[in-house]
Amino acid sequence: MSVTLSELKEHLRITDTNSDTIVQIYLDAALNYIESQTGRKLSSVAGRVSNFDAFGEMEIDGDNPTSVVITYIDSDGSSQTLSDALYEVKTHKAKPYITLAYNASYPSTRAQDAAITVTYTSGYSVSTLPQAIKAAVLLLGASLYEVREEFIIGTSITSAPITVKRLIAPFTLFKI
Repeated sequence: MSVTLSELKEHLRITDTNSDTIVQIYLDAALNYIESQTGRKLSSVAGRVSNFDAFGEMEIDGDNPTSVVITYIDSDGSSQTLSDALYEVKTHKAKPYITLAYNASYPSTRAQDAAITVTYTSGYSVSTLPQAIKAAVLLLGASLYEVREEFIIGTSITSAPITVKRLIAPFTLFKI
């Protein structure tokens, strides 16, 4: 999980366990909202798979890909694992992709659909989540906890969701 229950409880200054169930519900809701607004998966997902017909620039889903393993069907029909010295994982574009390493060449593959399989872990852990996204999750989770009704009469209006939107804006994937 990219933001933990104990982190949200610390943010809320809650020291007991009486509210753990409801705080966890608000934490999950905050994570789901921010994932839906940014188009990014905030928690780590292991075992993701993408298939390709041929080597080249291979775009993969998710963020912060790690533990990348590429297998392929060689021209003899045997399954092989590609050496990680032959490729690089790039993350500077909207979606991460795999490309050929400098001065390397890909091996021949069998001419068939899905001859190449990329298996990887993507998403963020507690240590890799950008701090602005973590702040947005904590603010929204706290807002959900503190304001449990849709309308509050007799108080001034403040808007944590605007701050949340500003914090996550740089991480939002735009759909074209």
